[in-house]
Amino acid sequence: MLAVLFILATAMTSLVGTATASSATTTRPTSSGWTLSAGSDVSAQALSCTSGNVCVWPVTDGSSSRCSWSNADNDWRSTPVTCSWSSSRPVKAIYNRGTSTAYDGVCLYRGANYTSPEIWVPQGASAINSTGVILRSHRWVRPSDPC
Repeated sequence: MLAVLFILATAMTSLVGTATASSATTTRPTSSGWTLSAGSDVSAQALSCTSGNVCVWPVTDGSSSRCSWSNADNDWRSTPVTCSWSSSRPVKAIYNRGTSTAYDGVCLYRGANYTSPEIWVPQGASAINSTGVILRSHRWVRPSDPC
């Protein structure tokens, strides 16, 4: 009887390891040039973004031209929310002030309709890129969702 329990325990342990390994394969882009900071970091505090939103700026210090969203947006250049400068100026700062417990971060994309993932920013974090990248869409993601 103990031998059977040992075999079952060993089998369960290997299954748990398999489940953990498969969820760890979720791809989250961290393109070069971006520096991620925790929400309590000075750089995140300098960026003003309403709780529940993701905000982007064409400047690293958040001093002008903020665009913000509370929902996903498949094309920043069209309604419902249009980011007027997004077609001609690169995003240099991002702040994810998302609060939903269903999501662990936001994925931002170079293309419309969530194509060409650029970066994943966890909730409460900011990302700065002094060169910047033209971005066009974003969506909130669950821990198991790839960008």
